[in-house]
Amino acid sequence: MATVFELPCPNCDTVLKVPETAFGKKIQCKRCGEIITVNESTIPSRKKSPAKPVTVSKPQAPAKKPQAVAPPPPPTPSAAAPANPGYKKFLDDDSEEDTAKPTPLGVIDEGQDIPRCPFCAKELEPPTAIVCIHCGFNNLTRTRADSKKVWAPDLSDWIHHLGPGILALLLAIGLIVLNVICFLNMRDWMTDTFLQKDEKGADGEIAFYIKPGAFITFILAATILPLLKAAQFGIKRCFIHYRPEEKVKV
Repeated sequence: MATVFELPCPNCDTVLKVPETAFGKKIQCKRCGEIITVNESTIPSRKKSPAKPVTVSKPQAPAKKPQAVAPPPPPTPSAAAPANPGYKKFLDDDSEEDTAKPTPLGVIDEGQDIPRCPFCAKELEPPTAIVCIHCGFNNLTRTRADSKKVWAPDLSDWIHHLGPGILALLLAIGLIVLNVICFLNMRDWMTDTFLQKDEKGADGEIAFYIKPGAFITFILAATILPLLKAAQFGIKRCFIHYRPEEKVKV
């Protein structure tokens, strides 16, 4: 009967029973499909023995022919290499089967390069986008914008924010109107008062101890600074920074 050797698979460590007739040939592992060459280096139990001297003996009856040993069964389809060239193997450490090594998982190649965000790995929309709409990562500056959750402003927030600006604008308009009225009516207001002189001036008009222009200038100087401050605040609050402050959700 032919001698059978034990050959460990170098890939999955499965012990294979190899007949002596397969020496010098290539076989395939039943479990992982690894191609193994059967020779002196792969079969540790086979060692060369020194040649023995030949002795002449009496002729004996012819020996019986050894029975043919059935060839090993072909590998299962699961162990064969995948036919799809885009198929890649990955090891699954959470496999439910009790095997010596993790079972391979298959990942199908999409066949085309899809632009993805380097931060969250999601698709860029559109593909030429500079900033990712999912995580806020900027592909040019290589930085990620901070995101926060805020409350939407309600009616009371708008009133508290725009109310002071509207009042400031009304104050500025009132000071302008006051200066215009004083400029137009100051002479009439001073007529028939203790500031009026008895005699008329050289031009034939009523003369005053203090000219009306002095009072107009004084009122303008007293109101110009508040007018400018109120107008600046009202314009900034109502037209530039017109949105209420954001309230961050805790």
